[in-house]
Amino acid sequence: MKKLGHVLLFIILASSCDADLDIAEAVILPPSEVRLLFPENNSECTTGTVISESESEVTFNWTQADVTEGYLVYLTDLTTNEETVVEADSTAMPITIKRGTPYRWSVITYVDDFQNPTTSPDGFFYNAGPGIVSYIPFPASAISPETDAQLIENTTSINLQWTAEDVDDDITGFDLYFGTTDQPELLAENLETPSYANVSVSSGNTYYWKVITKDANGNVANSALFQFEVLE
Repeated sequence: MKKLGHVLLFIILASSCDADLDIAEAVILPPSEVRLLFPENNSECTTGTVISESESEVTFNWTQADVTEGYLVYLTDLTTNEETVVEADSTAMPITIKRGTPYRWSVITYVDDFQNPTTSPDGFFYNAGPGIVSYIPFPASAISPETDAQLIENTTSINLQWTAEDVDDDITGFDLYFGTTDQPELLAENLETPSYANVSVSSGNTYYWKVITKDANGNVANSALFQFEVLE
């Protein structure tokens, strides 16, 4: 009986070790984030193959991910908010896009049938076009609070901060909208700096804000609608 017990114990331990190995082998490393290379951020893209008066082909480049099964390039036309998604298996991808148009782009890396994808920071650029005298500013991006942030309870005052860029470098000011609905009201206009201090908030509320960027040529750019929550 003792020998039988020893044999059974050995089988149980061996099975346990095999299970541990299976679990170890099943661990999948998360995909790594890439860095966008071209088109360069906040720039005018003049490199590409002109296809027609309205379109050109631009080759997008990014760094290689250490861990990934593939890449997805997300490209948004900032004049229409139309989104294009292109699948790539290397770090360079030619894409046909509109000329004279501002774009936002990012690259998603993924593994195991798109489980836990990783997204690069956004990049912004203008695709060069004929007859363009001035460029619309790029839409402002939230710095603080970050969009979807959850602020600690009893927060009563915050500072709003954002960033904005313009190829022409002729931004003249900002209009700031803020409120508790998804159609926030004008809080301040013609701000000279990308920030606004001492905004009153209270616990248990969700707040929405956006920024309109204006330049010297009368061009305006609307940001996305940002939001954050003050916890109860």
